[in-house]
Parts: sequence; C-alpha cells; structure tokens
Amino acid sequence: MRVVGVVCEYNPFHRGHALHLARAREAAGADYTVCAMSGAVTQRGLFARHDKWTRARAALMGGADLVLELPARFACAPAPEFAAGGVALLGSLGVVTHLSFGCEAEVLPLLERTAAVLREEPPAFRIALREGLDRGLSYPRAQAEAVQATLGEPDLAEAIARPNAALALEYLRALPPGVRPVPIAREGADYHDEALQPLSSATAVRAACARGDLTAAMEAMPFPEGFARAEATGFVHAEEALTQALLYALRTTDAKALSRICGMDEGLQHLFLSAAQTAVTRDALILAVKSKRYTYARLSRACASVLLGLTKDFAGAHRAPTYARVLGLRGSARPLLAAIKQRSALPLHARAARLRGDPLFAYDLRAQDLWSLGCANPDLRQSCRDLTTGPVIL
Repeated sequence: MRVVGVVCEYNPFHRGHALHLARAREAAGADYTVCAMSGAVTQRGLFARHDKWTRARAALMGGADLVLELPARFACAPAPEFAAGGVALLGSLGVVTHLSFGCEAEVLPLLERTAAVLREEPPAFRIALREGLDRGLSYPRAQAEAVQATLGEPDLAEAIARPNAALALEYLRALPPGVRPVPIAREGADYHDEALQPLSSATAVRAACARGDLTAAMEAMPFPEGFARAEATGFVHAEEALTQALLYALRTTDAKALSRICGMDEGLQHLFLSAAQTAVTRDALILAVKSKRYTYARLSRACASVLLGLTKDFAGAHRAPTYARVLGLRGSARPLLAAIKQRSALPLHARAARLRGDPLFAYDLRAQDLWSLGCANPDLRQSCRDLTTGPVIL
C-alpha cells in the first residue's frame, strides 16, 4: 500500500489545492491520500474563515481519502513546529510512504542542499545567522541569507524566504526515515496575491468572500457548494471578530503573565501591552508592534496564542501529537482505516468525546469555541461543536 500524506489548511480549498492532490497522488503512485489539516486556527495566527468540517468535505471531494485534524498547538505555530507536528502526525500512522508539499518551481533544485545546511548547521551558517539577527532581520530572512552565504548561491535568499519554500524546508527537515518527499511545483498566483485568476491563492479567495464578491470567489473553488452555504448563512469567521476579546485580554494582564505566552519573546510583551492601550483593531495592534525583525505572521500567531492561553511551558511539554482525530473519510478508504488501526502509534478517534481529558485536545476545543464566537451570524455562536459534530463521510 502506498499512501501520500499532505499537511494543509485549505482556507479555503481552491483549484490549486485540487491540482496539487492529483499531482501528488500521481507522482507517488499512491493508493490513498491522507491530509493533516489545521482546524479552527491557522499557521499565520488567523482563525479559518470556514469551519473545519466544510473544509474537510471539500478536501475529500477534491481527492483526499482521509482528513485528520492537526491539533491547534501545532496548527498555530512557527514553520518548524507546524511542519514537525504535521509530519509527526502523518508518520505516526504507520502507513504513510510519501509526503507531498507545494513549492515554487525555481526553488525545488535548492531544497535538498538547503535542508542539509539547516540540519547540520555548520559554523559558517551559525555565524551568518547571528549576524543577520544582529542586523535586525526577521528569523526567516536571516536564516535564508545565512544559507545563501554558506552555499554561495546567488539569489537563494529571495527564493527560500518565500512562505511555501520555508515550509518545504521544514518538511524535509522533519521527514522520518522511510518516507519519501514528493515536492510539486506550485502554479498560479503568488501566495499573497489578492487578485482572482484561474488558479487563485487562498488569500485572494478569502478577500473576495470578505468584500462580498461571492460569485468570483466560488468560481475559484472546485467544490463551492458547502462554502456558498456557509457564506449565505453567516457561518463564517471574520478576521477582526475577536478583536474586543484580544484587547480585553491584553488590557487586563501584566508583562510577567504575558511573557509566558508563546511568541512573547525578546520583550515583545511590553510592546503589545503598550499598543493595546490605544489600538482599536487587531490589524492596528499588530502594525503598531511590527518591525523589520518581527514579521506580521509572527505577531499574528502571538495574538492567537493570547486568545488560546497557549503558554511556552505547555508547548515545550507537548512536542508531538498524542492522537489522530478523524475529520473526514471516504467510504472507499476503509481498508486504509483498518491498516492505520493496526499500525498506528497513536490512537485513532472518530468521536471527539473520547479525547476529553487530553490536554492537547483541550486547546482544540478552545480554538473551535473561539471560532464559533466570531461567527458573523450570532445565532450560530454555540460552543462545544467538537463534541456534537461527527466526521464527514463521503
């Protein structure tokens, strides 16, 4: 049995995602495709616009056979922890033979050599990295320039500093023995491009939804029915929906308590506390703290960690997933499910209620409840959806 794994968010699931799943399956010669998908909160610190079951259904319709939830502790984490958590979840199943990820075509030849430098961290790399950080560069940029200096590759820093390339490198670093990488060249719009086109970015589709251009947004999705229903009923989460909760949390804490939260390093807690006194939106808060060294995504994750109450101590004590929770399954993939049950190092659960008491799952519950609080339709803000919603089965 050949099984290709994919770590993903599908926020939302668009035509580029469907193309990637098809090409990954073909390149790996896979019998099945398993996705480890973010739930309520994403790697950039934003809550997903659409709920995880809607996104899981679209993934199944688009080529996935099994969709598992990547726990919130890893879903909202820097690239190394996001990738490590997703790869650990897939690798623990005992059936995944390949791992596929998208990446810009020009970066593919450089990935293996770059990953080797990051794994070994030779002295020249460590010196260049420290020099970059001392110049005030963000960690991803300092790392990219240090690799470029170490390998002597011109223009490498620009290429590998891009979001998909950064994640690709982390997937390669986290790859367990026996699992083969399957990089697929990314096509279509730039990662952050907000212009809709035949292969639009998730950023562009979300932006179109937010401004009410639903017809164009749905055309960018291969299976828009569930998303269209969510938009029509207000079962969506807006970016600024939890601003008041975030500002309240920041205005009622102190520097010592805030310093315990993930992402609050190098004195960032003081900057956040100061900015929170006058900021009136989440975006304004982040922009008031942002600098050359602190990227928007890093600060956005810190905001999400504040809302989740995710501490450094907890993250340090939980370095890998402790369960595999099923969000969706194709009926034709039951042989895959049987193989996982036989070989998996983690318990496989379709009923979330059985995870009560697991500290990692407690953060999934909290993340989903926060997502629900941010629903555009106030009649849809009920809590405990994780305990009342079963997996999607096609």
